[in-house]
Amino acid sequence: MTEYVVPSPDRDSKPWWEAVTRHEWIHQRCDACGGWRWPARAMCNRCYSFEWSWQPASGDGTVVSYIRTHHPFLAYMKAPYYTVFVALAEQPDIIMPGSWQVEREPLCGEAVRVSFEDIPSEPPASVVGWVPK
Repeated sequence: MTEYVVPSPDRDSKPWWEAVTRHEWIHQRCDACGGWRWPARAMCNRCYSFEWSWQPASGDGTVVSYIRTHHPFLAYMKAPYYTVFVALAEQPDIIMPGSWQVEREPLCGEAVRVSFEDIPSEPPASVVGWVPK
């Protein structure tokens, strides 16, 4: 049996991982200053408010960097593969990593959209990937 790396949510990130598993794109947003944030946490890093809510986000972003990995670290990974780092459309200073879901090299500055990759696990889980927009 192939062993997969399954997300291990904490108190703050659990609602986000649950949404990803449902293929929903949400992020925390500060109710005081309106700043988006990732990763999830109890306090706003901009205004220090503890008031926030989970809100839908567009799922759009821009590739700012990427890594090409030549050696698979787990049996199910087919090398070479790319990990991309994406600036989110809602808050460009949030840089989110994810897998590159297409068979070509990503381009810095490329517009992308979130995708979700299901992991065979119990309970069900998914991880974030990116595709060209």
